[in-house]
Amino acid sequence: MRTVALVCGMAVLVVGTSVLAYGNQPAARPLDPAGYALLLAAVASLAWLPSRPDRALAGSVAAAVAYFASGYAYALWPAPALVATSAAISSGRRAVGWAGAGVLVAVPVGAVSLAPRLDGIVGVVLWTSLVLVVTLSAEVSRTRRAYVALIEERAAAAERDRAEEALRLAQEERLKVARELHDVTSHTVSVIALHAAVAAEAVDRAGGPPEAAEALLVIRRASREALAEMKAVLGVLRPGGTRPQPGSAELPELLATATVPVAFETTGARRPLPPAVDLTVYRVVQEALTNTMRHAAASRVTVALDYAADAVEVRIDDDGRGGDAPWGHGLTGMAERVGAAGGEFSVGERPGGGFRVAARLPAERMGP
Repeated sequence: MRTVALVCGMAVLVVGTSVLAYGNQPAARPLDPAGYALLLAAVASLAWLPSRPDRALAGSVAAAVAYFASGYAYALWPAPALVATSAAISSGRRAVGWAGAGVLVAVPVGAVSLAPRLDGIVGVVLWTSLVLVVTLSAEVSRTRRAYVALIEERAAAAERDRAEEALRLAQEERLKVARELHDVTSHTVSVIALHAAVAAEAVDRAGGPPEAAEALLVIRRASREALAEMKAVLGVLRPGGTRPQPGSAELPELLATATVPVAFETTGARRPLPPAVDLTVYRVVQEALTNTMRHAAASRVTVALDYAADAVEVRIDDDGRGGDAPWGHGLTGMAERVGAAGGEFSVGERPGGGFRVAARLPAERMGP
């Protein structure tokens, strides 16, 4: 659209000034169809400016030279050639632009040299000055654009370097955490699992209470599960780790490790959940169940998983005294995890007694 406006405006300018100039220069050649054709050819060449400024320059300069050589009246008909020269240099085609500027100056200089006149010499000097102003202005514009592009490129490179450095530091920190988990925590949990197994066998051989043996077996299973999850975490922390994270499909195995009876209810059309949501559901149930076993003194727990059209809701209800427990790191971690997944988290006492942990997570329907 801008090119069309430029061509139309330039056509009005060069034709109008050329018509008016003939009235003040009676010795000049009258503006005939050939003159109009040359003016329009120079203007039409500007249509190439956006894509091929070299062609626009060649066409407009050739038309301007032919118009000058034909002896028509002096006016603003060289304007298209000056515009094309400026555009060529500004876009980086310096050789073509300066060559066009040289032709625009050389032709009138040659004409004045063949027939020297004072007014002709003055006109050539003024014309040469104008061409230099246009070309030097274009060079300034080109240099500024190149400088801005260089600054932007350096800024982008610096941003990439900062991002790579941040990624490297994060990977180093993850490796450090992975080493600590592997060297310290996993060793401790392994010792717990081993001694729980030994103690369970000792209780069984000594004919001790079955509740003690069952509790030790639960400790052993929970320790092994913790080791498995820790290995999964280590797989994520280490570069290239692809160990799958637990999800809702593993909830029955998790609930089997509880020391209190747990009822598991599922409503709605069960379907695969987004990985982050699936992991959050598992972690919420895991943490809530751990809190119930540690603090609530509950005799039963109900875990409900409700699949809605665009969300999944998980509720953990118990009949204990969880409402008296302080808001600790476990509940804070659950709230942060649910919030990070874009969900809503709530805890509180149930109307009929006991405690409820609930989370509603966005989960648009996936698949059929």
